[in-house]
Formats: sequence, C-alpha cells, structure tokens
Amino acid sequence: MIPLLLIDFVFLLAASYFLFESHREQEKRASQVGTGVLAALGIVALLIMAVPALRVWIALGFGLTGMFGLGLLIPGKGNPAARAGCDGHIAGKVTRFDERDHVFARNRSLIEGSAAYRRYYAAHPDREKSDARRRARGGNVGQPGAIDSGHRPNVAMMDAAFGIPTLFGPRAYPQPAAEKAALSPPRATEILKEWTRHLGADLVGVCRSDPRWAYSRRGEIFYDNWADWGRELSEPLPFALVFAVEMSHENIAAAPHTPTVVESAVSYSKGAYVSTTLADTISGLGYRAVAEHSRNYNSLAVPLAVNAGLGELGRNGYLIAPRFGPRVRLFVVTTDLELVPDQPVDLGAEVFCARCKKCAESCPSQSLPRNGKTITRGVRKWQMDAESCYTYWARAGTDCSVCMAVCPFARPDTPLHRLARWLIKHSDFARRILPILDNFIYGRHWHPRRSPDWIDYTRS
Repeated sequence: MIPLLLIDFVFLLAASYFLFESHREQEKRASQVGTGVLAALGIVALLIMAVPALRVWIALGFGLTGMFGLGLLIPGKGNPAARAGCDGHIAGKVTRFDERDHVFARNRSLIEGSAAYRRYYAAHPDREKSDARRRARGGNVGQPGAIDSGHRPNVAMMDAAFGIPTLFGPRAYPQPAAEKAALSPPRATEILKEWTRHLGADLVGVCRSDPRWAYSRRGEIFYDNWADWGRELSEPLPFALVFAVEMSHENIAAAPHTPTVVESAVSYSKGAYVSTTLADTISGLGYRAVAEHSRNYNSLAVPLAVNAGLGELGRNGYLIAPRFGPRVRLFVVTTDLELVPDQPVDLGAEVFCARCKKCAESCPSQSLPRNGKTITRGVRKWQMDAESCYTYWARAGTDCSVCMAVCPFARPDTPLHRLARWLIKHSDFARRILPILDNFIYGRHWHPRRSPDWIDYTRS
C-alpha cells in the first residue's frame, strides 16, 4: 500500500504544479483538466487505503502510465531535412522573391497615379482592387486598434515604438573604417555574438549568405528614394549574423487585440537599434556591413535564421525558435567580415506542426493551410494566403498574431514547457503523440487572455 501511496503522491505533486502553471497562463481548459486529474488522484489514494482488492489494478494503471512516460524518452532518429536547413526543403529551382510583390510594399509604396502604381498593376491587375480596399481602411493595420475601439494608450505606444526604426533606416549602410582590424573568424564571431546579446538580442546565430533568400528587386520605399523602386538588388555580403528578439508572452496572449501590435512595434524598435549598432561596430573594424530591419530588409529573414541554427519554419510561416517558439522577430546584419557559421537545428517542430494544426484552425481569416505542404518558388513548405491574412489585419487594426499565440511552442519558458520541448526535440514518439495530448489538454482553438493592467484594452 505504501509504495502505491507514494507513487500517487508524486503524481499529485506533478498535477498540482501543472494546475499552478495552467492557472498562471490563463489556460482555462488546461486548468480544468488539472483539477480533474487532482480529484481523480485523490480518489485513487482513498481507494488504495479503503479497497485492497483494487490495488493490483491501480498498480497496473501506474505501470502503464510509467511505460508511456518511458516511451517518450526513447531517442529518435530525428528529421534529416531539418538538420539540412533550407536545403532540406528545396524542390527545384528557387526563384528569388520580388519585394514589389509583398503586401506591405504594395500598400505603402504604390501611390495611386504614380508611374510605379501604373506599372505594377498593369502587370498584376488582379491585385489592384483588394489593395485599394486595404488602403481605404488605412493601410496594413487599417485604423490602428479598431478591434479595441482605437484604445488610445495602446495606439499611442504602438505609434511611438514603430517610429523608432524610421530613425535608424538611413544608417543601414555605414562606411567602413580605412584600416581593417586583424581578427580570426572564431574571435570575431565570439565578440559579435556576445555584443549582440548584450545589446538586447535573445538568440543569435551565423550563416553564410545565400542569394536565393535575398530579394530580387526593391519594392519598399521609405525615404523618398523613388528611383530605387524596381531596382535589381545585388547579391548580399557573404556572411549573415541573424538574431531574434523575444516578444512578451503576456502581450502576445491577448491576440488579436492591441497588446500584440504594441509588442510587435517594441520588438521592431529593439531590432532596428541592435542591428544598426552591430553594423556600425563592424564598420568600425574596417569591414562592410548592412543592417536589415523593418526599414531596410534586403533578404527573407526566416530562411537565414533557419540556416543560422535559430529554429525551424512552422506551419504558421514563422520561425519556431528554442524557448520562444514563434514569439520572436528576426533581424539580420550581413558583412564581409569572415565569421564561423552555425549549423541548422532539428527541434522536432516540422513533425509536430504536421499533426498539430492549431494555428490553421484558429486563424480568423483562414489564411493558413490545414493540409500538407506545397511547392512555392522552388521551396516545399506550408504556404499561407498573405492576401486574406493582411486583409484581416486591416479590418482588426492590429497584426493579429493569433497563429503565434496559439502555437504550443509559444508558451512561456517554464520547466513544464521546457520538458515538453525537450521531449519533442529528442523523441520521435513525442513528436507524434504530444500534438494529440496538447489538443486534448489545451483545446484546439484560441481564446484571448487578459493583458497586464498597464496595457489592458477597451473591449468593444
């Protein structure tokens, strides 16, 4: 009897910790599951003491539970495609992305009546009406904070933070010092990575630049340099230092309400500061460097982040990063200073995403695929519908972020979720069974959580 009671007590402690974390994260369904498990374990303890005939069956139940837990610990072979980085997902000739086709570029940089406007929509007449409707709503996020009745404090914070990258954009191409510092690649990599973290980045990695992930032509115009629109972009500098800035779980958990877009704005302002300072540092060492942030992206950041070992591409189109999942914004500094590249990682995210589908099922605009991957510009991936996604942004007045918030990898970096991520990373069985358990425990669909008081919003 005593051994059974001890095992039951251990399970009670684990269930209590799960209930505590679920309540703190405002996970209503998970809290209910935790409460039910606690009650069941209490009843089991009473049965162990009061009904000796059931002890064999209870021991059998504990044994099966233990065997299931041990099964999750069996190391797996992993995903070779993930370990190959972007090359593991190539399915033919890769076509570089034209920045003029980006929804943001079309909304911000095509002025009705301009030569660029006429040229673009002559080539893409099917996009003109939908783009015009988005502009009529106010642009990429429509009337800011519309979903929260334009809640003034949050809109003011958003506007203030989004204004910061504009200040740094003109400094994206610093002039290198005349004399080059003598640094070995390992030493240069060590210094720049630690400096990047010290400046405020949460994850940082290095890869070789790859022209396939660079924009083919310029489409975003921010500083009246209209002559650059449509200009063919040169190949990037040979090395890319890629870093990620974490986004607050508390604010993202309010998706699709205004705390999410405030958090995005803050992250972009941090990234602009860090990338510009980093590029200036490298130029001070006598090498060329380019800061890539929301006022000067020359490349697709996610493929570079994958190759730099910062994570995997998820179903929702975001990078799934260690510790933070998709709750990150990505920035790049390219340079001709020789650095030591990192290796791509296998977090188990691709296999998990194939079975999870929470982001697709919770997406307000149904912009994410529920089925398998398709081939887009030579890359096999889950392809989102950017048109319907950004149309919802314009209607809500925020950048939505529901697909980010609902992702199991996005949960806080607590011991509970670190254990789940570790299992997914190391066990093939965990990659396949935990999406099912996650859907049962946490539910399949997203419900916004309450924000901290200082950034709470008016509920319309």
